[in-house]
Amino acid sequence: MRKLGELIELNAPRLAALETMDTGLPIHQTTTALIPGAVHSFNYYAEFCPFMDAHECPVRARALNYSLYQPVGVCALISPWSAPFMAAACKVAPCLSLGNTAVLKVSELSPITADQLGRLTVEAGLPEGVLNIIQGYGANAGNALVRHPDVSAISFMGGTSSGNKIMQSIGRKKYAMELGGKSPMLIFEDAQMEHAVEAALFAAFSLNGERGICGSRIFIQESVYPQFVAEFTARTKRLIVGDPRDATTQVGAMISLAHYDKVKRYIRAGIDEGATLLAGGVERPANLPPRLKEGQFIQPTVFADVQRKMHSARQEIFGPVVCLIPFSGEVDALRLTRDLDFSQVLNIWTDDIAKAHRLAYSIGTDSVFINNQNARHGQHPQTSVNRFHNRGIGQHYSLEVFADKKTVRIFPYDS
Repeated sequence: MRKLGELIELNAPRLAALETMDTGLPIHQTTTALIPGAVHSFNYYAEFCPFMDAHECPVRARALNYSLYQPVGVCALISPWSAPFMAAACKVAPCLSLGNTAVLKVSELSPITADQLGRLTVEAGLPEGVLNIIQGYGANAGNALVRHPDVSAISFMGGTSSGNKIMQSIGRKKYAMELGGKSPMLIFEDAQMEHAVEAALFAAFSLNGERGICGSRIFIQESVYPQFVAEFTARTKRLIVGDPRDATTQVGAMISLAHYDKVKRYIRAGIDEGATLLAGGVERPANLPPRLKEGQFIQPTVFADVQRKMHSARQEIFGPVVCLIPFSGEVDALRLTRDLDFSQVLNIWTDDIAKAHRLAYSIGTDSVFINNQNARHGQHPQTSVNRFHNRGIGQHYSLEVFADKKTVRIFPYDS
């Protein structure tokens, strides 16, 4: 694992360029965040997994009771087209580090860097057959993989409907799911506004808004709502949309024409439902060079005064589209956010830590970030911890789907 991490780091510029060409993600983000994130995954699990050894449990005198972890066997890993190399690494690293073999199936929309991952594992000296990478459509390759009788565990990251179909068809196999992506952000009047605006821009528009923890529903306390809306909208209009290969680009191209059309339909729906369009819209950016005029580019779009029941507020858009929603106070914020679908994480911005803890406890999301955005550690799940409103289900740590826990009890003969 350490050798593979070293090889990824050594090849990072080439991998970042391939990731950008394959997905439309800005080169600055693939270079500084996504490929380094994959390196971190392999380095982290190379160090973490060897310490998942036996844990002794207190029992009566002269007896020994301990638990240990063992590999589950063959694991099916299904990763999405959003940040595909890092997403694959977050599955492959814990799976292999715990002694399993894996079959990785990547999205047909972003196959290139998975091929490179396979080549690098061979170069790193991984035995033949430990990591197997297949390409194909979910309906045939993915379906055959998850149903195969030799597969013991499944780790899936992708759309909610696909994840639900998998869970209904796999019987008693272990599984972990990361589903959906339309997370809420709560900004209270006592938040440090400059930091909150910066974090909201990152949460909403980084990686083109095409990511599972995209913070595309921003709830702002009424007393600071006008200030936040003005500052956020002004900053959004200054974002640079363009050639993903240009280091100055902040928002690149949508992954496919079909997805581009889907995002535009949601923008039109927001306009038709009466949300206030403050930035962006359905037209391509006006300042694109001629060679990009017909590309799959979406202007970063901001809707204000959005009602909770509007499609733009409830549906998973998975693009650079943000809904700004006012709330009156803590109780109202809880009411507005606790029943939202597709909310993998909750971002809370406040200087009142007691309030942040109350909300973290009360709102059903898989993870909570307080006064930061997406500061994950290696063992943090790329799978969900509990089932909440179409978001997923998983284990205490992301790696536990890849290990079986066994209890061993030893008693002396004369006990």
